[in-house]
Amino acid sequence: MKRVGWLGSPAVRGVTLVELMVTLVIGSVVIVGALALYARGSDLYRVSERVARLQEQARVAMSVIEPDIELAGYYGFTNSPDAIQLTRGANPGGVLALAHEMRQWPLRMGGAVPVAVAGLPAGAHSCGINFAVDVTTPVQASNGVFALGVAPTGCEPYQGRARPGADTLTLRRAETQRATAEANRLQLFTSRLSSQAMQLLIADGVSPGAVDADHELRNLVVRTYYVARDSVGRRDFPALRVKALTRSGNALAFADDEVMPGVEDLQVQLAITAGADPHSEVQYVNPDAAEVPYALVVGVRIWLRLRADEAEPSFSDALTYRYADIVYAPAGAERHFRRVLVSRTVAVRNARSS
Repeated sequence: MKRVGWLGSPAVRGVTLVELMVTLVIGSVVIVGALALYARGSDLYRVSERVARLQEQARVAMSVIEPDIELAGYYGFTNSPDAIQLTRGANPGGVLALAHEMRQWPLRMGGAVPVAVAGLPAGAHSCGINFAVDVTTPVQASNGVFALGVAPTGCEPYQGRARPGADTLTLRRAETQRATAEANRLQLFTSRLSSQAMQLLIADGVSPGAVDADHELRNLVVRTYYVARDSVGRRDFPALRVKALTRSGNALAFADDEVMPGVEDLQVQLAITAGADPHSEVQYVNPDAAEVPYALVVGVRIWLRLRADEAEPSFSDALTYRYADIVYAPAGAERHFRRVLVSRTVAVRNARSS
C-alpha cells in the first residue's frame, strides 16, 4: 500500500543519521587530503624557488668574476707587462719606474720588503706597497685568508671581518673601452707601434700624446674578490665583495662594494705552466704553492658556495662538501640552511705567449 503524506502528497524518504555521518566523514577526508596536497605542493614550490634563487645568485656572481679573469693581463695593445713603465704624462721621457720595480713580490720570494714607487697617489699603496701597480702580476690570490699586498695601510675587509678560510682573488688589466685623461687615476697610454717595447702608465691626468687609431688611453683595473662575514644591513650573513681601484672625490682609492649576499666561501686554484712556458703541461695548484711566483698563470678554477638567506627548521643539510682543499660538513644551526656549490674553470686569454 502506497504511503501518502500530508495533504495527500507522496511521502519522501529522508537521509538517515548514519548516512549523514558517513557523508561527512568522506567529505572531511577529501578536504583534509586536498589541504595536505596543497600544503605539500606549496612547500615544494618554496623549496624549488629557494634553490632556483640560489642557483641564479651563483650564476650572477660568476658572471661578475669571469670577465676579469679572462681579461687579466690585457693592457691595451699588449699583454706584455714588462713593456710598461711609470711616468708623468707631462714629462713622458722621465721614467719613474719600470715594470719590475713596481712589483710587490720580493717579500713573498724571500727578499726584502718592496720599495714604494714614488710619484704615485697615496691610494695606490693603501692595499699594500705597489699593490695597485704590480702589472707583472695580472692574477694574484691568497689561500684561506684575506691577504692583499705587503704592509697595507687602509684596505680592511668590510666591517673589518673577512670570512675565515675563504680565498682572495686579485685581477689586474686595462679597461676594454677608451678613457679620457683624468688626474689621480691610474691610466695606460698604449701605442700599437711600440706595444712590445714601451707602454706608459700615468697618474697625473695628462695624456703623453694624441689619442688616435694607433694610440689609446685606458684606465687601469685592479679588482680583489673576497668573502666578508657580513652583508649590507645584515650581520653574520656572508657576502662576496670586491675592492676596486677607482677615483673617489679627488683621490685614488679602492672602493669596497657588495657583489652578492649569501656567498659563504670562495676558493681558488691557479692553472700554471712551469717556468712561464705556455706550452708546458698545465697543473692546478693552490695560491700559496711554491711554484706560483715563478710560473705563468694560464687559467683560474673557482668555487663559490652559497647558502639561503633563511633557515628551514624542518630541513637538515647532511652533505659533506669537498672541493679545492676544503672539506665542509654543516653542523649545528648551519645544517638548516640550503646550499649550492658551483665551480668554473676560466682561461686567462691574455696569458703571455712568450
